[in-house]
Amino acid sequence: MEDIFAQGDLLIERVPDLVPSGIRAQAGADGALVVAEGELTGHRHAFYDKVTMFRDDSLAWDIPKGLYVAHVRIDGPEARLLHEEHDVIALPRGTWRIRRQREMEPKDVRLIAD
Repeated sequence: MEDIFAQGDLLIERVPDLVPSGIRAQAGADGALVVAEGELTGHRHAFYDKVTMFRDDSLAWDIPKGLYVAHVRIDGPEARLLHEEHDVIALPRGTWRIRRQREMEPKDVRLIAD
């Protein structure tokens, strides 16, 4: 069983089960519980299965500022995270922490002169 998944700019990692706390998200009129909206395309990462999504910044103390998205608790056998441009991810029962990924690029590389 995998403990880390990636879908586009999201990284999803299994964490120990916990009781949902903080701010809970609600599904929209179309039944989608939106995890993140695409900044360039407008496409979204969303669950249509029953899950509990909540945001508690105290549970993300080890994540750099601005990268924490939320936690998701899945009580059923699995829940599927959908996105129009990426493969569906089926997350098994448990608690998952979702964060944005970032690209690391070298800064101002130059040769040292004698």
